[in-house]
Amino acid sequence: MTENLWVSLAKAAEFIDTSKPTILRRAVYFDKHVEEIDRYQCPEGKVRYKKLKLGKNTRQERRYYIPDLRLWLN
Repeated sequence: MTENLWVSLAKAAEFIDTSKPTILRRAVYFDKHVEEIDRYQCPEGKVRYKKLKLGKNTRQERRYYIPDLRLWLN
């Protein structure tokens, strides 16, 4: 089973039990290819996001990277 590594703003806030504005303040855009995310460190206290297209004929939506959110919990 593959783990979903990207979540919506609402799910990101729920995941770490914080507000959406907190996530938005700490969000940094990841401008590289998604496959390269493990090669680049996230600034401490930040969460990377990417605009991802979830399906054909859908718009791009911001998605937040769960491993960065997990770091906030440590």
